[in-house]
Amino acid sequence: ANNFELSAVDLMRQIEMRPEEEHAGGPTFNDEDVEQELPDNPDKINDFVYVGRKLLVQVLRDSVGTKGATLSTYVSLAGSFVVLMPSLDRIGVSRRIEDETERQRLRDDLSDIVADSPLPVIARTAAMHEPKKVLRADFRRLEKRWQGLLEKAEKIECPALVLAEEPPAVRAVRELFHGGLEKIVVDDKDIFDLIEVFLKEKGATGARVELSLHTKPMPLFESFALEDRYQRLFRQKVPLGKGASLVIQQTEALVAIDVNSGRLDASNLEDTAFETNMLAAKEISRQARLRDLGGIIVVDFIDMRSSAHRREVEVTLRNELMNDRARMKCGRIGSFGLMSFTRRRTGNGPLRPMSVPCRSCAGAGHWAQIESGKLRVLRKLRSFEGARKVFIRAHTSLAAAMKRDTTTLMQIGHTIEWEDDIKVPVGEPIIQAQQPLA
Repeated sequence: ANNFELSAVDLMRQIEMRPEEEHAGGPTFNDEDVEQELPDNPDKINDFVYVGRKLLVQVLRDSVGTKGATLSTYVSLAGSFVVLMPSLDRIGVSRRIEDETERQRLRDDLSDIVADSPLPVIARTAAMHEPKKVLRADFRRLEKRWQGLLEKAEKIECPALVLAEEPPAVRAVRELFHGGLEKIVVDDKDIFDLIEVFLKEKGATGARVELSLHTKPMPLFESFALEDRYQRLFRQKVPLGKGASLVIQQTEALVAIDVNSGRLDASNLEDTAFETNMLAAKEISRQARLRDLGGIIVVDFIDMRSSAHRREVEVTLRNELMNDRARMKCGRIGSFGLMSFTRRRTGNGPLRPMSVPCRSCAGAGHWAQIESGKLRVLRKLRSFEGARKVFIRAHTSLAAAMKRDTTTLMQIGHTIEWEDDIKVPVGEPIIQAQQPLA
């Protein structure tokens, strides 16, 4: 292409990155979304990418905290049944389709469908038992979308957005469509229209899926008693019933989930621990999906002496996690009751986009005691030699406590100018001293 320097396909083939091969001879993909693994490559990135070069890239993950967004030249377009992946040179099938006869049937059908096209595709799990004409229609939609994407990419000035992601509501319907979806209620007319178009493409309007527009004065979440359940996603403590609970804490390194029994029956500790852990195993999988927990997740189950009980809890959690579309790996329950598993985050989760770190505690979840803040101020004041004018910006409660302690401040002998600021952590007052007073 004249202005695009390299077409997307040529570019991705020139940057010879090959995904890891699985035992069946195909590339490694996310079980549900058929997402490629990032390949290992010993070559330096500067050999392929330089300032001013025009690249077609796709955002794999949004930025999280101090980590920037993850981009890839392995562009893919996901449909309902297939994923278009121009960077590949073969037909693929999701690993979740285990029946070899069905896998071969899908390979044959897809090979026939793309026979007149240079664009390879991957069959998603939802493609299982779908007729060839349905797969062909899905592929044609993606093919048309890809061609439009390339044409737009050649004409626009960089950097620029070539293709935006679907609204979250539409994307959710697409992902959940094959999971027994029966009814959709929407309170936004624009989103309603987009979902209606999607359902018409699937021939699913009416009897298959009921779509309705919520027009009542009462908010949608309140009408379906969802508001309180939604707000629970922002709390660390998750009740399990019978006094038991989970405590979920997200850190930079990992996610820690502690299982608390609440009330223990001293006469039968083992059975109580087992019962609570079984409740926790079922809820942990649900919370991981709802909160979109990612990275290393460590669960601290209540200690159980019985190896049979440990095994049953472990199997229960594994089975529950199988319902999750995200990629994950599970460990075993150790002698200390700890079990770890990894989960690839599919987005940012509800917490990050809907909240900011506390300015008073800097995200630690704890405030310093007022007395701790006072001691820090006094130590700093006593470190200044000679009488000085000192400027102190402190949390409102700390400044008020210090101003009441007039005797101590008079003994130190400095002239102090206070500024109350509720945004300053109690334990971290800002203290600046001028030159000694004449």
